[in-house]
Amino acid sequence: MTVLVTGAKGYVGGLTVKALREHGGYGDVLAYGRAEADLTVPGALDAVPTAGITHIVHAAAVTKFAVDRATAQAVNIDGTAQVVELAKRCPDLERVVLLSTLYTAGLATGDIAEEPAGAVEEPRTDADDPPGVVRFANYYEWSKHTAERLVLDSGLPATIARVPTIIADDDTGHVSQYNAVHNTLKLLYYGLLSLMPGLPDVPVSLGTGDFTVNATMALLAAEPGIYHVCPDLDQTPRLGRIVDLMFTAFEQDTSFLRRQILRPLLVDEAAFANLINGLRTLPHGPVLDALESVSPFSAQLFRPKVFGNARLHKAWPGYRAPDPDTLVSQTAEYL
Repeated sequence: MTVLVTGAKGYVGGLTVKALREHGGYGDVLAYGRAEADLTVPGALDAVPTAGITHIVHAAAVTKFAVDRATAQAVNIDGTAQVVELAKRCPDLERVVLLSTLYTAGLATGDIAEEPAGAVEEPRTDADDPPGVVRFANYYEWSKHTAERLVLDSGLPATIARVPTIIADDDTGHVSQYNAVHNTLKLLYYGLLSLMPGLPDVPVSLGTGDFTVNATMALLAAEPGIYHVCPDLDQTPRLGRIVDLMFTAFEQDTSFLRRQILRPLLVDEAAFANLINGLRTLPHGPVLDALESVSPFSAQLFRPKVFGNARLHKAWPGYRAPDPDTLVSQTAEYL
């Protein structure tokens, strides 16, 4: 096979290229980063030679929770549309794999199946859920949901790999790519986040770079469809447990202990909204900045989800998820 990977200079895209080349059984690997093809530019993929391409892994995306609508549209939606058009021109194509997110489920709660979500509605949190409509906490979720629909509606042999929040490279807790979770932990470490939004029993699906890439490799040969690339529910830590494990690790540091920082209080959604709205009427300071950094994904911490992954288990005989307590603790120790 010949595999083309977009987002090859990004975190997951780069790891995927490395794994494909090291494995040796996947033939040629074509790595396209922004330098080779800027997907915000119309026609960026027009000159790509399509003969012989059997698989496309579309990993290029903006993954920031606080991404604005225009950027999310340009990169995550319009960029995906370009990849779809490229795929349609590939005479030997066997599979196009879109790396997506578990949170294309939006603000839904309960059991989330490995299947397409409903009709899309832009982010808002001030209304009841209309039947069959998916609402979102931020434009990242909205744009990735829309990208999924583009791929699924294209008629191509398509696989959607919905991944969780990646907090470490592997089971050792080593971190080479920082995201909103790490930023939140930094705020906790320095005592800038004494209140946190969320319910203590909300499952928070976490993954590693290794887990994500190994699953993606397995899905190249699997049947088309939607897969939740995440651990089982019993391997998914709860928010309260994550905070406890993080602080237990932080407390091994004498400088942290000297500052006598208390563990944050988890508050309900209304209390968090009142707090942040009140602070917005005052001059900006570190407390408001800390809360604003958490705000774009805070709605998810009040909406418990259980992501089914039976299709992933079937497609990936080598499935092995990291122990959640060990992963969280090791990551905290590394940070």
